[in-house]
Amino acid sequence: MKLLGNNMTVALAVMCSLKSVAGNQACSQRPTPSSFYGSLTQPYYPHNAVCNDYMIPVDVEYTNVAFNATRWSDDYGLNNFLDVLTSRAGVDNSPPVGPASPSTQKATVNIAATFCTPKNKNGKEKTVILATHGIGPARAHWNAPVQPDQYNFVQYAIGQGYSVFFYDRLGTGASDKVSGFDNSIFKAISVLQSISKLVRNGLYTGCLGKPNKIALIGFSFGSYTTHGAIATDPSIADAVILTAIGFNLTGINVNGLLRSFVPRVASLQNSALYGDRDPGYVTWVDKYTQIWNYFKYPNYDPVIADYAEEAKQPYAMTEFLSLLSGPTDASAFKGPVLAITGEYDYIFCDGYCSGLLEEPGRTYYKNAKYVPYIHPGASHQLFLHHNATGAFQVITNFLNDNGL
Repeated sequence: MKLLGNNMTVALAVMCSLKSVAGNQACSQRPTPSSFYGSLTQPYYPHNAVCNDYMIPVDVEYTNVAFNATRWSDDYGLNNFLDVLTSRAGVDNSPPVGPASPSTQKATVNIAATFCTPKNKNGKEKTVILATHGIGPARAHWNAPVQPDQYNFVQYAIGQGYSVFFYDRLGTGASDKVSGFDNSIFKAISVLQSISKLVRNGLYTGCLGKPNKIALIGFSFGSYTTHGAIATDPSIADAVILTAIGFNLTGINVNGLLRSFVPRVASLQNSALYGDRDPGYVTWVDKYTQIWNYFKYPNYDPVIADYAEEAKQPYAMTEFLSLLSGPTDASAFKGPVLAITGEYDYIFCDGYCSGLLEEPGRTYYKNAKYVPYIHPGASHQLFLHHNATGAFQVITNFLNDNGL
């Protein structure tokens, strides 16, 4: 297995000099991604926070979908599936994902989560930011262990007085694994709705008890999940923050994205890290593929791109294919909404976001205070670019300005 580079070694050595809240993290050896991104504990806990880790049984009820194409077992079969799927219109119009019988399903799944609240209280700690990551990272997307003063959103938000609850989405990190041919945006929406209700009732929030306000924040697929959750149940949050989001379909080149991700069967790429996933879970082929889709040269540090690659998690193909199938109309939500996307977002803006954030987002949230914001210099992974703290400031200022 490829280990982290020298700069990451130094960063991780520093992290191991800090006392973990969990108290059981082994620092006697150089840690590797497999030793912490699949673990309930985090590789780093902000110095200004009190954090608790939880494995939470979550009841979900979701729209059932079926994978209608031939299920592959290796990269040859996956390549053939993608070849047919991305052929020009009219060659094969059979949708690979569609309705299933029964139309709804129920399940109980175990979700790994972390809750952090400030050591020094200023009154804002009763506002909980509930964070859902996207395709690629685990929950440490919000809690970067490398150069945390620059790239750790949890630490920044804690510094502004807020509490943060962040979790591994179903199929990632230490949460339950389900088939990559069955996982979907609809499962993700139901998980978030259930978790939000648990947090609203003061469960899994340590000594904080019941929060006064909940702000949902998502990244990429997690933003679509957040949008779908609030669209179908606006009572679960008081504010919404959508990062790395794009509703304007003119900016979404689906075939191009499927090609640029260069998907490979994750368990065949790295059986040690991803052997607990079936062939429906895929990942991009190397770090340059991730950089192509997530970063904008030269506005990032190559060491940080290396970290993102080492920390990556596989994604379910049905998640990718169902991404745009969730609910869109969020007119029942009347709270504040921030849509913040990198200027050069490759995934949802086809490389340039100017003019794409106003609509149809403003129409979807026609009864809310909808605020679009384009973050300069960044691509899709705006939290790992040089000006990440600028994005953090926009987010916390938005909450503060709206009384949260």
